[in-house]
Amino acid sequence: MSGIRSVVISVAVGCSSFGAIADSQPEESPPEALLAEAPDSILGALTDTARYTLQSATFYWDNDGTYTNLIENTDRYYTSAQGIELGFKLDASDGLSDRLAPGWQDARFGAGLSIEQHIYTATDITLTNPPLNDHPYGGWLSLNLAFQRSDATRHDHVELGLGVVGEWSGARWVQDLIHDNIPGEDDPAGWGTQLANELAVSFTYQRTWRTEKGNVGGLEFDLLPAARADLGNVFIRARGQATLRVGAHLPDNFGPASLLGFKDHTAGSFADPDHDWSIYAYATVGGDYVARNIFIDGNTFATSRSTDREDLVARATLGVVARYKNVEIGWSQTLQTSTFEAQPDGQSYGSLAINWQWAF
Repeated sequence: MSGIRSVVISVAVGCSSFGAIADSQPEESPPEALLAEAPDSILGALTDTARYTLQSATFYWDNDGTYTNLIENTDRYYTSAQGIELGFKLDASDGLSDRLAPGWQDARFGAGLSIEQHIYTATDITLTNPPLNDHPYGGWLSLNLAFQRSDATRHDHVELGLGVVGEWSGARWVQDLIHDNIPGEDDPAGWGTQLANELAVSFTYQRTWRTEKGNVGGLEFDLLPAARADLGNVFIRARGQATLRVGAHLPDNFGPASLLGFKDHTAGSFADPDHDWSIYAYATVGGDYVARNIFIDGNTFATSRSTDREDLVARATLGVVARYKNVEIGWSQTLQTSTFEAQPDGQSYGSLAINWQWAF
């Protein structure tokens, strides 16, 4: 239990610390001081399971071929990923809200627990020994704990991930299993060159802002700019992006759920008691500055395959999200520029997110 307490506390304090920097409000007390004021109430509240209400379950699937990608059917680079996430509402009454989000008005809180697997391969999976400057084979299996807070115009997402890279991730086994059972799929032959086993630690912070809803032609719209940072031995990168949503009965949240992004647990996707359904389309454009990508730079300590990385990566996503009562389905198509220097062209992949929400 002490280990769980440490993780929960670290994630919550991280959210408060980064949020204080982003808000630049000198009148707010620093999170460390808040913890020192009443350690029993803070620590006890964050580890009190009675404060957490399980409210959603989400399945994610990204793939650069098969059914999700409408543009092309390939097996290369970021070739597949899948994940399951449970979402929780955090009851921050009894003064806890003021300590977790000092200076915020009507703050809401949530948490997420997810397990994800990411799979990366070379350009041609039929080659037993791909060229040395090609994308290395690699897999990543991670257990992630997220803490979130939001008000009407801003949302903080802080996530800590612990996992493994390499054979321990099970990526080779999963891809072999899928290709053995789908007719016409090539056998992936290059897994003997994959990254070595390595413990993987990741830390993510993202601040998202939200404009007031507008209305044009009977359709609602809003804009969601965001800034993000990833740290750890898997990725070190900074990201900026903006999402435009247009639709009917736009949900009171901070954007569509995605495996490479996040799901908003601070407000139910269906937080509109007057309507049984909603539908909207969205477009996201953004870019990364990448200082480390283990799947291109290679293992941190062990000798492994690697290639020259592109420091700047841009992407554009078009998607649609539809909800009827407590079931929501989202699909998107992403175009991304090259992530390594020898990559002949960009990449496209499709994403599917299916969410079931049972607490409102």
